[in-house]
Amino acid sequence: MVQGGECVFIKKGANVVRQYFDQDYCVLTIFVPDDFIKNVIEKHNPKIICGDPEKRCDSVIRLEIDEVLKTYFQSVLAYFPLPDPPPANLLKIKFEELIIYLLSNQKNPVHAGYFKSLSMSTKISVREVMEDNYFYNLRLDEFARLCGRSLSLFKSDFEKIYGMPPGKWLTEKRLERAKNLLENSNKNIDEIIFESGFKNQSHFGRIFKEKFGKPPLKYKSLSANPQFH
Repeated sequence: MVQGGECVFIKKGANVVRQYFDQDYCVLTIFVPDDFIKNVIEKHNPKIICGDPEKRCDSVIRLEIDEVLKTYFQSVLAYFPLPDPPPANLLKIKFEELIIYLLSNQKNPVHAGYFKSLSMSTKISVREVMEDNYFYNLRLDEFARLCGRSLSLFKSDFEKIYGMPPGKWLTEKRLERAKNLLENSNKNIDEIIFESGFKNQSHFGRIFKEKFGKPPLKYKSLSANPQFH
């Protein structure tokens, strides 16, 4: 959950934004493609202060905000009230400024490490994209696009990594996630279906029973009262 005054970097993938309060709020969102980050590193070759670029990090990374970043975001917001949008080349320079600062700022080594990993890789990692996004209800062609591949190449690369078709793998991963949520959370069935990436209740109920032998609600009831198994 992001509080007022906080900032996060969200890796490329599927994400859902929810509002948990009734008050009005303002969010500044900057979309920066992976290729843009790679090009900034190649163009400016900044001194990068980071941890291990090979270490896998969470899909949502919190930024340590300092006075420089506060001033930077205020400078971007200053363009919003203007009658005309700022020139594209000016925005490009502003976004380059942000990337270079995050790369060289020792307060945010995880971001710098992730940015450096992008510059080192020639292809997007299928494994990383799938592990970070399997619980979203995306089509295979959407997963392929996130992985920077055609659908046929995505399926081929996926099977080399996981040894099974992506559709089967997604079903297994989503069922395990749903099972874990049924056992360890107080979420209702609709929430579990949504947070596990299934289409609807009937589809979820059918394949859950096929996998675990009981309908989801009965499974949840038995998990809460194991003495009645």
